Amino acid sequence: MAKRAQMPRAAGIPLGKAKTAAKKQVGSPIVLWGIIGAVALVLVVVIVLQVQAVNRPIATSGAVSEGTGWGPVNAPVKIVEYSDFGCTFCRQFALNQGRQLREEYEKTGKVRFEYKSFIIEGPNTRDAANAAYCAADQKRFWDYADVLFNKSGTDQPQNVFSKSALKGYAAQIGLEAAQFGRCVDSGQFIPDVQNQQTEGARLGVQATPTFFINGKKIEGAAPYADFKATIDAALKAAGS
Repeated sequence: MAKRAQMPRAAGIPLGKAKTAAKKQVGSPIVLWGIIGAVALVLVVVIVLQVQAVNRPIATSGAVSEGTGWGPVNAPVKIVEYSDFGCTFCRQFALNQGRQLREEYEKTGKVRFEYKSFIIEGPNTRDAANAAYCAADQKRFWDYADVLFNKSGTDQPQNVFSKSALKGYAAQIGLEAAQFGRCVDSGQFIPDVQNQQTEGARLGVQATPTFFINGKKIEGAAPYADFKATIDAALKAAGS
């Protein structure tokens, strides 16, 4: 009587193990597609979160101010910052140490802080600087600057700082749209941005952010304690 033919086995592998290996081989494509699906889902979530971050309105104070500074112009201590809206460390300073400085010193009337542009990230952040100065023309520089720094890094600069995006941020904080649009489209304050760049280079600015506190140079987003110590020393030297 003819014997039932057995399934071929790999040499040296018992029949039971060979069946197990076969089952694993059958299941492996399912596992692979599962991994691919999980990775794709993660990518979709990341993209959605980035889009939400770009489009999310930023809470602003609504306060008005003259120009791109705070504090009295005749204050005994003057801080000048050279910055770029696309710079990571500038963003870090603006949303942390910068806010602390303003909260502590503006009400004293003894410190003047001025923001100036020093573009290191290219034409997109130059357009952002121009737009911020357009907002300053409507006495809303600081609110608009907060929006720009919050948006910075959420997408590519050519998207975050496109002219259409810049106009959208202005609408979010209630700026007069027609006036702002003309200012952005014409590059009204680009000459001011370029002049500040030249001025900064003459003073030895090579990176952003760079600060001058009564002439003393500080590079980078230094800890708040360092800024405070320098300011307090300058106030003491000025007899304030």
